[in-house]
Amino acid sequence: MEQPCFNVHRLATRDGAESAVITEEERDKISDRMLSSNTVSKTILDEPGRVKSTSTRAKSTRAVMSLTIGTIAGRGMRFVRSMILARILVSDQIGIMAIVMCFSVALETLTEVGVKQSVIQNKEGANPAYLNMAWWTQLVRGLSFFGIAFFVAPWIGSFYDKPQLVSLLRVAFLAIVFRALVSPRAYVLEKEYKFGRAVFLMQGSVVLGTILTVVLAFMMRNVWALVIGFVSEMAIMCLLSFILVPFRPRFEIDKKSLAELMKFARGMFGLPVLTMLSLQGPVLILGKVIPNSELGLYFYAATLALFPVDMYTKIISPVLLPAFSEKQDDNRNLCRRLLHTTQWTASFVLPLIAFMICCAPELLLFAFGGEYVAMVVPYAVLCLQVLLRNEAGVLTGMYLAVGRPNLQRRFALIRAVAIVGLLYPTALYFGTLGVAVLIVSCSIVVLSMQAFVCRKVINLRLDRYVRCYVHGLLLALPIIAVFDILWLLKIDNQVLVVAVGAFTFILTFGAGALILRHEKLRTAVIGTFSDRLRLHRLSEA
Repeated sequence: MEQPCFNVHRLATRDGAESAVITEEERDKISDRMLSSNTVSKTILDEPGRVKSTSTRAKSTRAVMSLTIGTIAGRGMRFVRSMILARILVSDQIGIMAIVMCFSVALETLTEVGVKQSVIQNKEGANPAYLNMAWWTQLVRGLSFFGIAFFVAPWIGSFYDKPQLVSLLRVAFLAIVFRALVSPRAYVLEKEYKFGRAVFLMQGSVVLGTILTVVLAFMMRNVWALVIGFVSEMAIMCLLSFILVPFRPRFEIDKKSLAELMKFARGMFGLPVLTMLSLQGPVLILGKVIPNSELGLYFYAATLALFPVDMYTKIISPVLLPAFSEKQDDNRNLCRRLLHTTQWTASFVLPLIAFMICCAPELLLFAFGGEYVAMVVPYAVLCLQVLLRNEAGVLTGMYLAVGRPNLQRRFALIRAVAIVGLLYPTALYFGTLGVAVLIVSCSIVVLSMQAFVCRKVINLRLDRYVRCYVHGLLLALPIIAVFDILWLLKIDNQVLVVAVGAFTFILTFGAGALILRHEKLRTAVIGTFSDRLRLHRLSEA
């Protein structure tokens, strides 16, 4: 009997239904998939080989591993420093330091013209001529802003009616100079996925600076310990950069490289400033409205709430820009990578937020002491920023990778205008809780706009993007359920509550990660079951 030329034919039955007739070729193919264990075993056994390969995914995996180890050490030290300082220094000293730190970071942000991002994004970014122009660009801008900031310091002290701010700010502003002197070859490490030395450079300076700050805090018992430690950290980073990745600047101008830098800088123009206003503005405005002691409580509560954001920024964000940049001309690949990163981020962050909110009083108590529990509600609201800012960071990396920082600047402008315009009355009438709600609301709007515009940039499907969050929401449910049970059982032992919550989070995320990580294995198992079911139905037909 002659074999049909199609794999499957639809034949009408007497009752009008349809049945499928399968060919021998198709039957053999299904049987091979069912009887062979290669599909499953290869998915598991090939994982070490994938990590060691030279693919973008393998390089990104190795980079994340290196960044995770370094960031846990560096940021963990900073967090321990905050815990120690909260018990050594009174909250009003921490409030003054919050103002100094925010102004230092704000003015340092003004010196940022996208030099680092340009070196990573540009295909010629590793060339000596390009790096030379990058270094001179950041140095000239850094020295200029330091000079301006030095003379502006008395006005800042007068605005807050705190004369002691003048000398503190002038010393803290030295960090701008040291940051501008950092070797530009440090950025090439990220471009070329050499994150081992990059981690040692970034987190090594954090560890040394943290140790120095804690020692000075025990000796001085005032805000000067924090300022000196902050500046020393930047000085150590500058020194380490020239030791690890030596660079000798040359007195010459490469017009082509300068033009490329200026082109990218024009697209970045205003973006760091607008981002800074959104992030540092709340503390700067609150410093004028509320007492230093309350500002100190809010500052450390916000620091604890946004600690996962800081970790994500240091571990994942450095990998996103080079990973996206490699496929900047391939929209389909960009969409796939964006959705994959979004799903993984949401799957980790949403359960983490559930744990952080449910354990809010206990975490604030353990971290900083009893007086900080007063900020439990603003802290719980700010925990939502962990998801919003991390996912916004993923989309930001995509916009920079495709050379469209101007679009990201629009989003940052909308957020900055909304926050700055509403921040003062909100802080004045609703205090720290109103500020937290305002920040979260603006972040929701901006993230939605980023995703919506992304449809036109890389043809992103919004329905697929939204589905990336479903897995994380499902993983958060068991954590919420466990805390509900603890509440019903009236278990109020703080150590037990945190321990049970942490264990549930780890267990839930671990299970979810296995499902996502072995998607091919899951597909193979489901496919095999479907094949068996299909053969069974066909045999009955």
